[in-house]
Amino acid sequence: MNPSEIRFAADRMLGRLARMLRLLGYDTLYDAAVTPGELEGVARQSGCIILTRGAAPKRFPNVSTVFSVQSDNAPQQLREVVRRFELDTHHGLWSRCTLCNGTIEAVEKTAVAALVPPKVFEVYEKFYHCAACRHIYWQGSHATRILKNLEELLAEGDD
Repeated sequence: MNPSEIRFAADRMLGRLARMLRLLGYDTLYDAAVTPGELEGVARQSGCIILTRGAAPKRFPNVSTVFSVQSDNAPQQLREVVRRFELDTHHGLWSRCTLCNGTIEAVEKTAVAALVPPKVFEVYEKFYHCAACRHIYWQGSHATRILKNLEELLAEGDD
């Protein structure tokens, strides 16, 4: 499923999973302070799917779009969600801020000169920022490592 076709709301037990879904481009609401009742209200209003680690019927009795992940390991949780909802893991990659869920936009290099380490500014040409929180991103060596780990994780168990 394409990132523009589905939205998630993760409960307080799934912060790392929320960040990974955002990395893949999926609109994923997450706030550790939100109660199950508040999350239920958000899900009803926005039509998003609630992701939980707990017993879904008990925690969210009035919501039909709830998925309870089984694993307590975030990478395995991601695999569960990707498989359950047949998520496209490439189309929206790097399009959402992993910190706040805002959208990522290209930004002029000169605009980030004072915001990134001098060596980073010298080495990289393309920079991006979150439209909401203004966090700065660039595709350094960590991006390659993240992609490699993501591909290995999602390939696990495929035969």
